[in-house]
Formats: sequence, C-alpha cells, structure tokens
Amino acid sequence: MKDMHPRNVFKNPPDYTELAIKYPEFRRVCKLELCGKVCVDYKNEQALRALTKTLLQEFFHLDVEFAPGSLIPTLPLRLNYILWLEDLVKDCHDKTIKGIDIGCGSSCIYSLLASKKNGWSMIALETSDSNLQYAIKNIERNHLKEMVSVFPQKQNDQIFQEFFSQLNEDKSEGDPDPYDFCLCNPPFFDSQKTEKANTRNPKKRPPPHNCPTGYKDELSCQGGEINFVGRIIDESVKYKNKIRIFTSMLGLKSSLSPLIDMLIARNILNYCTTEFHQGNTTRWGIAWSFFTDIDLKNTMLVWLLEFKGFGQLLLQE
Repeated sequence: MKDMHPRNVFKNPPDYTELAIKYPEFRRVCKLELCGKVCVDYKNEQALRALTKTLLQEFFHLDVEFAPGSLIPTLPLRLNYILWLEDLVKDCHDKTIKGIDIGCGSSCIYSLLASKKNGWSMIALETSDSNLQYAIKNIERNHLKEMVSVFPQKQNDQIFQEFFSQLNEDKSEGDPDPYDFCLCNPPFFDSQKTEKANTRNPKKRPPPHNCPTGYKDELSCQGGEINFVGRIIDESVKYKNKIRIFTSMLGLKSSLSPLIDMLIARNILNYCTTEFHQGNTTRWGIAWSFFTDIDLKNTMLVWLLEFKGFGQLLLQE
C-alpha cells in the first residue's frame, strides 16, 4: 500500500484465499464473490476479529483472543507504530530494549508484537479488569511471560505515578536503567462532546471501511486525545529521567499543533512527528525526549533520506 512503512509486511496485501484455505475460523467469515475472489466484510465485527486473529497467527505466530466488546486492533496500523519505534531506538544495539505500553487493552497487541518480533522487554499498563485478564492470558498463551509484564493500575487520572512508585519500592539497589520508550494509543474522542470528531477529510478520503469496535473508555475520555496526551507531557517532565523517548499515536491531525505548543511551552524542543498510512486510514505519531544523546528531528531526517529520497524531502521543505 502506498506510503505504508517500507518494512511493513502488509505493504503488499495478504492473499485472503490462501488464508481462508489455511484457517477454518477465517474461512467461516469470508465471502466468495462471483469472480471467485475471497473478500472480508469489514463492517462485520466477527469478521474483523477473525481477520486480526488470522493475520497475527500467520505473520507473527501469535495466538490472541479479544474480550467481548473490546477494541479490535487493526494490525497494519499497529505494526506501523512498532516499526517507527524501531527507527527511533535503532542505535540501542548493546542491550535489550525496554518499553512501556500505556493502556494495553485486552489484546495486549503492542507488547506482544514488540516482544515477539523484536525481543523487547515490555511493561503493559491497564486499568480495566476485563482487559487485564485477557491480556494476561494472551501473554501466557504465547509463552511471553519472561518478556511482557502486566501492571494493573488502580487510578485512571494519572499515567506513570503508580508504576514508578511501585518500582521505587521494589528496587533492591540503585536506580534501574531508564526505559527506552513508552507508547500509547489514546482514546481519540472527547466524552464531553455529543458528536464524535471526524478523523478524516471527506473531500480527500472515503469513509472508513471498518465497523467501530471498543469499550467506551477505549474510544473516548474527557478532553479527548489532546487532554490524554497532554497528561503524558505533564508527567514526562516529572519522569524525564525514567523514559528516554515518550511517544503517542494520534487520531486527529488537528491534535498535533496544540500538543506541539504544549511541548514548546515546557521548553521541550527535542520532538518529532510522523504519519502512519494504511489504506484509507491515516494516523499521526508524536515523540519527545529530554535526553541530550537523542536527536529526534535528526533521526527522522535520516529516515526520510533513507526511505523516501531527497526529492520528496525537498518538496516538503
């Protein structure tokens, strides 16, 4: 798919016919068109669930279950995020990469992908009891208990405080090395608004193919993603030595400007942004750091030169 991360295995769409032959659960939700082509009804939640499960099994050998009613992750998008993180931490070759997954959901998909694909050590934070139980079972089912740990959060009005307070109580000697990154897929929408914001320009892009899935608190929160990521920015100042690179996904391009303003207002100038392209859907990423040995803007510049070439870069300037 055009503009998808060059290392994304879904850059070339998978063969649904081959997958339907191989996976009975997926075959049951597929439709056979008159021309003989196998297709998936993206408006059907059961079909989306089976598709994501099948892709995780086929491409990453991951067996994942989702809590009923919980968010069904779109795999190409999640993989784009993981690949971007790979680009950001690519200079850390001499040790195991450690990351924090903010709100892992029932699938725990980011932590599972990060550990299975890259051998990263992950801490998955989650407030929902139902999501926690499924996340723990997904970790155990895939034999990743040594790589992924779940931390149940009792408070949902803060991001890191509980975890780092517990970490300080448990440490036996000295301060542990900082985590290399944190990632987050925040609730996009503002729960105080009666209508959800539109994440796309209808003049440029068609409406989404997928049906909406997810618990209410997975989709919306007070103040929406700007408020949620703003809380991460505020707490990052306090825990600036605990995490080398803070990151988050964004569902709205309009969220970038106010969040960048928040960073600048706190004199956080070491930041960068990116776009995640997958089919008709575009999402955005933002990253920032307080570490002087990390230059995020230069890292992204090198990435553009390596993968997108001088021509497009000059056009952007």
